Amino acid sequence: MHECEARDWLRRGYSTPDRIEELTELIAKRRGAGAAAELVAEMRRQWQHRNEWMGGNRG
Repeated sequence: MHECEARDWLRRGYSTPDRIEELTELIAKRRGAGAAAELVAEMRRQWQHRNEWMGGNRG
C-alpha cells in the first residue's frame, strides 16, 4: 500500500522540499508522525525508481 500511495503523491507534484514538508504535516495530523515518516521514506525509494513505474528513459 505504501508503494502505491507514495507514487500517487509523487504524481501529484509532491517532489520538492517545500511540498514534502507540507505533505508530512498533513499526514502527521491525520495518522501520526511515524506514518508520515514512513510515507516520506517510501516516496524517496519510489523517486529513485521512478523510471521503472513512469516508463520511458527519464534517467
